Amino acid sequence: MANAPCPTYGVHRMISRGYTVAWDHNTRSKIASLIGWYRCACGERVITGGTPHFGGAILDYVTEGGIKGTAVIGPASGFLVQRSLIRNTTSSTLNGYRFYSA
Repeated sequence: MANAPCPTYGVHRMISRGYTVAWDHNTRSKIASLIGWYRCACGERVITGGTPHFGGAILDYVTEGGIKGTAVIGPASGFLVQRSLIRNTTSSTLNGYRFYSA
């Protein structure tokens, strides 16, 4: 569930930004279950393990509040996340978010 409504659209329109790598921000260990990221025009980000922009399950996910930092490794962006804020759902939707391909 989104922490706040999108100031631009009301519901966050999450556009797929491609594959990513996520690491635990405390231990720096890779979190293999988070593989793709999305960004709304307002700046809100979500990292998921699934492909909700194609109608697939979201699986593991973390929203903006759990993203603690970013890194760029070669051509890919990566994120440091708070592992305790990773959630899981088999749904392809989340309240307050809509997922789209680029």
